[in-house]
Amino acid sequence: MINLVVLPLVLAGLLSNPEFVQCHLAKRVKIQGEMVCIYRGPNGTIGYHYPMFKFSECPKTYMCRYTPNAKKREYQFKIYLTD
Repeated sequence: MINLVVLPLVLAGLLSNPEFVQCHLAKRVKIQGEMVCIYRGPNGTIGYHYPMFKFSECPKTYMCRYTPNAKKREYQFKIYLTD
């Protein structure tokens, strides 16, 4: 019974306080006319930044949400990350 009360509280705490790590610029690409800066972090973390006007707006380091072994949207950028 206690597990049914504690588990949602633990999950809510994990979702409301995400961990951020330092990611480094991997690539700058233009996909379908949209500029995207792709960042890589520890344990396969991938972060994205969308500059407004030019690629010089992409910082070399970026604090991105820690998602170990990120697979979300990676398939879209796989070609760009393998270079």
